[in-house]
Formats: sequence, structure tokens, C-alpha cells
Amino acid sequence: MKHLFLIRHGKSSWSDASLEDWERPLNKRGLRQIADMAPVLQRIGAFDGAVYSSNALRARKTIEGMLASLEDRTLAERVAVKSRLYTFSGDVLWKWLRKQQDDGAITLVGHNPALLELANRLLRHPIDALPTSGCVHILLPIQRWKEMEPDTGALALYLKPAWVSYAEFQRKQSGDPGKKEEGHALRGLALSLPHMLDRLSELEAPAALGFDPEFLHQYRITIRKVRAVMETLYALSGDKALKAPIKRLRRHAQATSALRDLDVFNETLLAWLNDPEFQDALKTTGVPQAFRARQREAQLAFAQHIDARDYLDDRENLQSFVRSNRLKAILDSLDKHRTREALDARIADHNARLVALSDLSPGEDFHRLRKCLKRIRYLADLDRALPKAFRKDLKQRQTILGDFQDRHIQLVFMQTYQAEADPEGRLTPLIERLSGQKQADRQRILTLDVIDAPEPLTRTGKPRTQEA
Repeated sequence: MKHLFLIRHGKSSWSDASLEDWERPLNKRGLRQIADMAPVLQRIGAFDGAVYSSNALRARKTIEGMLASLEDRTLAERVAVKSRLYTFSGDVLWKWLRKQQDDGAITLVGHNPALLELANRLLRHPIDALPTSGCVHILLPIQRWKEMEPDTGALALYLKPAWVSYAEFQRKQSGDPGKKEEGHALRGLALSLPHMLDRLSELEAPAALGFDPEFLHQYRITIRKVRAVMETLYALSGDKALKAPIKRLRRHAQATSALRDLDVFNETLLAWLNDPEFQDALKTTGVPQAFRARQREAQLAFAQHIDARDYLDDRENLQSFVRSNRLKAILDSLDKHRTREALDARIADHNARLVALSDLSPGEDFHRLRKCLKRIRYLADLDRALPKAFRKDLKQRQTILGDFQDRHIQLVFMQTYQAEADPEGRLTPLIERLSGQKQADRQRILTLDVIDAPEPLTRTGKPRTQEA
């Protein structure tokens, strides 16, 4: 079996028209792309074998920049620059590759359309595009490169910068069109729901890959927003057509919970490992290795979940429903002021839960309060007529409740692991600190005031003034 990695150069600059094509450098975006891609490509083994680059400046700067950002300084010594690879013909690359004698993997850094043509000549199922700094990893059932045949390769992995960096992904995302409907929340929902489901689909692939945990976080936010909207519409209309979409969304949101908890925990674990008070105990008890393994297992489980036929069918059904006449009829049947009534009802529910809390309340009551607050915020985010100060207060409250939830998960993870693998109690000091921090977070929640609902709207869309 042979491994072939095809890497397209980073985004290049066209600012100097006097330069020849092979002299063009990388632009700022290209430099960001290669910085994002370098650790990921190292992780998947793209630099383990022979590395060849076109002699064009943009290709050389791509591989040089990637390798320079990695810790292994010997990698750059294995890069061979070949003028033959400065080509836009896939046939040229095909003939060159068949002459190579390398025993292991080969990585080519070059140009489109040559790389894309070569990839699609080898793959049984072609790919549509290879963006700048993108990579295609192909498995070939051969012992020697001269044995290559068309349509015999299998796609092991397809990567692009927008799938390994959320910042790069977000750069080209369009805004929610529903938010432009100032003061018309229901009209905005008809635009927001399709937009959110489209965004959900675009987040699936990078969230499944897991190179940047922010993708999963944004996926969870989006799916929960859609669910909160559907639940609100069901509460207002009672239309049973909404029950099936709500059930699907709940199931798929739950499928992210284990992975998200482990993503957040492992980020916190890195900070603990830099604390002299706890690093020895963590290392000797094997905590970092154990939870990285659990994270990998959860990542695989999530990837399998969204690749399953049931998930794909559910996504198609949801896409159809939010664009259907049935949903339009539900929205048309509702008065726009009733969304504010729904918001007020949720605020009242939250406030009742908050004042009922005490030092003796179980953790589950705090968790339910957090879920209630999230639904308030998701609904509030769709109504741009609400005061900014109100939405800011919701965000601050969510951070406080989120800190408590994170601490709770950290404590459960560590207590469970200690029972399994720390009979000597080396982790006890860390667990005791977490318990104290959780108690402090609990007290912060108990001191919160109730939420003041925004002024109710009149039929003109303006806040109702107080009578003299």
C-alpha cells in the first residue's frame, strides 16, 4: 500500500503585476492557512515520507512555512524542490510520479489544476475541488509507484483550511438574514430557520474531523437554537407537525454532549498540567493519556453518528420542513407579539426556578436553570428589537451558569477516575480544590437577581410607556 499526499500551495498574492507567475509570494491569508494546516498535516503523517515541492515561490514558501512552524527542525532537510512539479498538467505529474523509487509515502506540494486532475485520475470517486492549502490523502494498492493505475485509489482524507480552523471557516459565512427583520421576529424566523440548518450542514464535516473543537461548539449552538425555536412555535401554536422535528433535534443534540464535555475537560487539563501543585499527580496516575483516549473514542462516535443513514434522513426531513408551506402556515397564523409572550413566559419560569434554589438544592436544579436560560437567550437572539443590555445580561448569566456546569463535569470526571485508577489518592488535592470552586460557583448563582423582562410591546412595536 502506498500513501500519496497532494497539497496545494497557500493563497498567493497578485499585488505585483511585474512578477512572473513562478515568483508570486503568499499573501497574508496564505500565511494564515499554512499555519493552520501544518500541525494537522503532521498529525495525519503528511510529512513522514518523501516531500517534493514545485520550485515556484508560493509552493516553496508553503512547505517551508509549514515545516518551520513545527517542532521537528529536521523535516525541512528532506524537502526536494523540483522544477518539473511547476506544472498545471495532471498528466505531467502522473508521468513523474510513476518514475519515483521511494519506498514509503510521497507528498507533492504544487498547483491546480494539475493536483486536482491527478487526484481524480487516481480516485474511484472524484472530488470537486482542491482549495489553496488543501490536502488530499490517497491510498493506492501498489508496491511500486510505476504500478499506478487510474481509478484504483481510495480517498483516505480530504482537508481544507476552512475545516481545520473555525476562524477560516467563519471568514466566508453569510450573516443570518432573519436578523435584518427589525421588530418582526416571526417574519425573521422564516428566514433564520433555513439559514441555521444550512449552517448546521456546513459545520458537520469539520465537527466530525475534530481538529478544532470550536466547530463542535458552534454545531451544538446551532442545533439548540433551531430546537428552541421549534419548541417555541409548538408552545404558541400547538401544531403537532412540530413534534417530530423537535424530537429529531433533541436526539442529535444529545449525541454531542459526551464529546463536548471531553473537549472542554481536556483543554482545562492542559492548564492543570502546567500547575506545579498538580502536574506530578496527573502524570503518574495517567490522567492525560486516559482522557485523550476517551476524547478520541467520543470523536469517532460522533463522526459515525452524523454519517449514519438515520441522521442524513433526519437532516433532509428537517430541511424540507423548514422550507415547507406547513411551517409558513404556522408562522402566518401567529401574531408577532406572541413571541414576546413566549419570551416572558420563559423568563417567568427561569425566575421561579432561580428563587427556589438554596444551599441544599441538588446539582440537577442548577443544570435545569442553565437549560432554561439558554432557551431564553436563543429566542432573544432572534428578536433584534430587544434591548442590547438585556441580551448582554443573558450572556453574562449564561457564563456564570456555564462555569458551574463545567466545574461539575470536571469534578465528576476526576472523582470517577480516582475510583478507577488512583488507589493512593494522589488526585485528592485537585479534587478538593475543584469541590471548593464548584461551591463558590454555586454561591454566585444563588446571589443572582431575577431577570427583568423587557418592556412589553404595543401594537405599534414600541415599548409601552408607564402611566402617570
